[in-house]
Amino acid sequence: MIEFELKLEIPPSSLPPLIAAMGRGDVVRQRLRATYFDTQDGALAARGVVVRMRHEGRQWVQTAKAPGSSPLARLEHNVQVEAEPDGTRPVVDL
Repeated sequence: MIEFELKLEIPPSSLPPLIAAMGRGDVVRQRLRATYFDTQDGALAARGVVVRMRHEGRQWVQTAKAPGSSPLARLEHNVQVEAEPDGTRPVVDL
């Protein structure tokens, strides 16, 4: 399975007609808080690699993403972290 993610920023005033046009039932809003990590010299970003810690609902999820075999395919690894991280560094012993 290939996951395709599309992110859009929509003005709040445009949401009701958009939701009505979609006709897909309830819309769920979710506030996410994330911290992104890299080396001091930006080595991860230079290679297209992302490491982040994100608070999703009541859990923390650490994600690593890297380029894949094509523009529509990427490598992604998500791990739920049990304890709240301190926010200064990723969990490295997963």
